[in-house]
Amino acid sequence: MSKRPLDEGLNRISKIITDMADLAVKTVESSINAYMEGGSLETQIRAWSDALRSMHTDIEEIAVELLARYQPVAVDLRTIKSSMKIAYDLSRFGRYAYDILHVLQLLNGYKRTELKDEFIGDMSKKVLKMLKLSVDIYKNRNFDEVEELSRMENEVDEMYTSHLKAMAKSTPERVATCISDALMTRHLERIADHACYIVEEVYYMVHGRPMYFR
Repeated sequence: MSKRPLDEGLNRISKIITDMADLAVKTVESSINAYMEGGSLETQIRAWSDALRSMHTDIEEIAVELLARYQPVAVDLRTIKSSMKIAYDLSRFGRYAYDILHVLQLLNGYKRTELKDEFIGDMSKKVLKMLKLSVDIYKNRNFDEVEELSRMENEVDEMYTSHLKAMAKSTPERVATCISDALMTRHLERIADHACYIVEEVYYMVHGRPMYFR
């Protein structure tokens, strides 16, 4: 049985998304490491972020062509719809990674000292684990770890909220520190959210019904 032209297009989309996922993980992880340990990766992170955005555009163009030419239905239509949303989420990781590095530049080179600490490290590790887990679920279509992802998402939300409350009680002398932390933790929280969005779309694509983390 010969392969449908539609299948060839869907395979192209799947290949691009897989490449995007791998690049997104590398981009976010490199950005967090540079933020925590220091280093000048802004040019590289910007290039990777631009590449993710370009691949997102490629997927949109392929998807529109498939919709116009073949008028797909059922699982094929779900796959195209969800793939477009997943590609958008992956492209956002590139932007958040760039924004993380941009934090210190916005503060005129301010270097974190006491807040280069256990809290930011723990939150970063948890968010990276969520990102990698969402990529694994996309690649393997295995939802055994969905509850674990949901648990971590709730923990990240709680960490973000509690940290904001703690910073609100800080002294004026720590304004720069608080700004740095507020921006960093917000970017991490958004990365965690988009990791969950990806899994929601994969679930819909496979099962034909929605699944939400909230």
